[in-house]
Amino acid sequence: METKNVWSPVSERNRRLTFGVDPAIHMGVEIGALNNPIIAPEFGICEYVDYTDAGNLRKQHAALPDRVAGIVDVHHVWSGNGSLADIVGSGNRYDFAIASHVIEHVPNTLGWFRGIHEVLRAGGTFNLAIPDKRYTFDVNCPVSTIGQLIEADLLGYSKPSIRQMVDHCVHIAKIEPGDIWKSQIDPKGLAPYNGEFALWIAETQAKQIAQEGQYFDSHCWIYTPLSFLDLIRQAAMLERFDFEIINVLSTDPDEFEFFVSLRKSTDSLSREALKMRQVAAIDGFKKRIEHQQYRASLAAGHG
Repeated sequence: METKNVWSPVSERNRRLTFGVDPAIHMGVEIGALNNPIIAPEFGICEYVDYTDAGNLRKQHAALPDRVAGIVDVHHVWSGNGSLADIVGSGNRYDFAIASHVIEHVPNTLGWFRGIHEVLRAGGTFNLAIPDKRYTFDVNCPVSTIGQLIEADLLGYSKPSIRQMVDHCVHIAKIEPGDIWKSQIDPKGLAPYNGEFALWIAETQAKQIAQEGQYFDSHCWIYTPLSFLDLIRQAAMLERFDFEIINVLSTDPDEFEFFVSLRKSTDSLSREALKMRQVAAIDGFKKRIEHQQYRASLAAGHG
């Protein structure tokens, strides 16, 4: 196995996204790294997966030359729907997976989780950074539902659907990530990100999806830490989610993302036993986050 330069986390965020990982000796896959990989090529044994190849990514971001210059080579192209093992060459191949601000763009979340699960070795870790809608331009978007997740999975979405794109285009607000912390901002008073023509832009793009199968990058899914856990709990109850949740870090003050660590079980559990373990862990993390939010509310004088 190739020896890489010594790697160490350069920030607390970087540390959270490499929970349970030693990139110098573990082989991993990073999804949607673009120009800002958590594990840079010179520091880890890591392959990169994206929804299109590096050449197309460079064309799409041509207006941002600094970004283009840093885009990593894409080893495997995968839409997030269907088997990832068929694309990378085998199952049980990686010790870890990382996805930073990717899950919200993936049209079929449950299929995406399934594909990543099948390429991890037993005990493999999957670390995610997920935007918290309360502190991003998603602030006025309704949270995603289990019905939407099941629909996307059963229909095998590989591109953002008309509904996913329209809801994104119409509801996102004109605000920078984290700015809501800086002052008393009423989200309902925020201007639409796409201006007064958002509705008509969405309709035009909807026709292009229907008629040409066009891809429009969208936030297909909208989460808070608690709403994410609620959805995963429901998916686990329906036996549509295979990971164990081993760590959840709720959104810190002045930040706009939360972190989730998942693990592929090392035990040969029955489906019912896995489900019980999943639900117990999720309920425990929910209680912890609810307590944290209650204490923060008291500290802010809202209790």
